[in-house]
Amino acid sequence: MIFVVVVAVLLLAAFWWRGKGKGLGGLRPPGTAHLDEETAERPELDPAAIAAARARISQDIPDEVLSDVLLDASPAQAARMFSAVPAAVMADALGYGHDTQQPRASAAELAQLQGAGSAVDDLEIFNFIPDDFPPGEGSAR
Repeated sequence: MIFVVVVAVLLLAAFWWRGKGKGLGGLRPPGTAHLDEETAERPELDPAAIAAARARISQDIPDEVLSDVLLDASPAQAARMFSAVPAAVMADALGYGHDTQQPRASAAELAQLQGAGSAVDDLEIFNFIPDDFPPGEGSAR
């Protein structure tokens, strides 16, 4: 009799635990691990997940980007991820940033880079045939 009661309590606890995750905070993304190609058909997203994410995330994020993120992240995870990106970086990524011209390298910097390139060339890291092999032996393939 005690065994039956324990099993019943465990089953009720399992159903309660499972039902607890059905709210907006417990939405599970469908995932993309099973997709073998970029062109593979994407799984359908839960409209509640899209609505929950859109309420937490900037309207500047395009719907296509949000949909792709929600394939592998919950709405709460997506909101945390996007909020961690600095505003200037997000503006540049979305094309709203200001293009700033990078300063040109000085003559001294260019000479230093040329010297580094020559030093790498002197390492002879691409010489796969040791000098002590007689000709015809030990050819690189």
